[in-house]
Amino acid sequence: MGNDTRRFVLAIALSLGFVFLWTYVTGRKGPSTRPPAPAAGRQATAPTAPTPEVGPEGGTPAAPAPPSNAPEETVTLDGEGFRATLTTYGGALRHLTLGGEKFRRKENGKEVAIDLVRTREGQPFPLSLVPSPELGGSQDVVADRSARAPMQIVSRDARSVVFEGRVGTLAVRKTYRVTGKPYELSLEVEVQGGGAGTVNLLFPAYVPPEAEKGGFFSGPALEYVRPICRAGTGTERLDLSKDGRTAPVGEAAWVGTDQHYFVAAVLPGQPVGSCVLASGPVKGSGVAVLAVPLERARKLALAIYAGPKDLDHLRGYGQAFDTAIDYGAAAKFFAFFARGLLYVMRWLERLVQNWGVAIILLTVLVRVVLFPLTYKSMQSMNEMRKLQPEMEKLKVKYGEDKEKLNKAVMQMYQQHKVNPLGGCLPMLLQMPIWFSLYAALQTSVELYREPFLWIQDLTAKDPIYVLPLLMGASSFITQRLSPQPADSTQAKMMLYFFPIFFTFIMLNVPAGLTLYIFVNNLLSIVQQQAMMKHQPAVAPAK
Repeated sequence: MGNDTRRFVLAIALSLGFVFLWTYVTGRKGPSTRPPAPAAGRQATAPTAPTPEVGPEGGTPAAPAPPSNAPEETVTLDGEGFRATLTTYGGALRHLTLGGEKFRRKENGKEVAIDLVRTREGQPFPLSLVPSPELGGSQDVVADRSARAPMQIVSRDARSVVFEGRVGTLAVRKTYRVTGKPYELSLEVEVQGGGAGTVNLLFPAYVPPEAEKGGFFSGPALEYVRPICRAGTGTERLDLSKDGRTAPVGEAAWVGTDQHYFVAAVLPGQPVGSCVLASGPVKGSGVAVLAVPLERARKLALAIYAGPKDLDHLRGYGQAFDTAIDYGAAAKFFAFFARGLLYVMRWLERLVQNWGVAIILLTVLVRVVLFPLTYKSMQSMNEMRKLQPEMEKLKVKYGEDKEKLNKAVMQMYQQHKVNPLGGCLPMLLQMPIWFSLYAALQTSVELYREPFLWIQDLTAKDPIYVLPLLMGASSFITQRLSPQPADSTQAKMMLYFFPIFFTFIMLNVPAGLTLYIFVNNLLSIVQQQAMMKHQPAVAPAK
């Protein structure tokens, strides 16, 4: 199978090269729907309205403002699966930590709860407010000090807290409540004073310089945060590891921050304003802004979801909130299949109570579904194996004349009605499943920190590389059992190079995917041996 093998190997190499190149290019230039950034050196600003005449309310706040040097006070609300710490500095969210042993991470050698508030010193806190210049704010919403203006606590209990204060010329009342739904708070904003203008609700973020962005075969670290919003029919993310700013991106369905397996976002009951994604003055800082015209912000009811990207939870909110799950450039075309595989694995996990065993059972289930094609493929491979003696004779006959050798081999295949690429079909059918499972492992929080044997997290690489080595060894055995090409150079490449190559690229792939491929190889070896054992002896072809 000289020429066909060469074409097949070339097709695989070109496919992988295209995926790598496409991932690199799309990662550099970002989504094509994002508007052009403002000129370098300018501060990003929220949309503003024309300067109005002062209305009857006169723009004078109804509530007294605390002194600017008032000490900070915090209030803690415990909700379903989380703990929210709210601060009087802006009446905003200072911390939001997730509950349970699953949602923990290592920090300075200790296990700590995951905090979905990722800001640096001097940044405003999430859910703080900044008015437009017409209402006493500044042109730069990212650096406006009124976002951290002290507010006072006017009432509090175990499930709610009310802040009052002043931002610009506006008197603001903010009421937070625990709703009882998983990972959800409600926020009511009431505004008095001012004329026409814009009230900006901020969701800031900061990515430290040492944060790992992740690559083609590994997901980003939890410190890698991106401002995100749903605008129109697209979901936009701002990469804070790169320089640049961005203008408004359209009417907002929801606004927040994306942290790989987690999302924190504010969701209006209906679209009330536009979304702005902006970089901050310090590299790695930025903000997602919900810019609401004042006439709509007089009394604003919002839901706040801050928790894991559980597909059922996200879909329950509508407004395409499930698009907060980022399948990445390489795997997004397999998102539909990834969700299907996740549902199957969830069903299997409920039966066996272990995600590693669920992946093994999924592998068996896929092999059963593909068995008719696999059986025909192995029959073709066994037919090729019977022709090996004749192939050896052709090698002796034609020596180093590879062109004549390949032509004679293909004539022999045609004479005996053998398809030399028949054995490749099951592998080609498995590749979409590999990509889909890879996408599921990289995005499904259900598998996050789920252990299996010595592996503590199926969404991370094997820490001691046992699974990749076992997968490489099983790939070598699979190739050894397969008929070899007539060309000795191609035969060595198929036998040695591909197992080594796949072992190398699987070193940093999620352990769950490596487990799937390893078990699939074992089942292939067992099935091949069983077929060879029951295959009737046939005289070599003449």
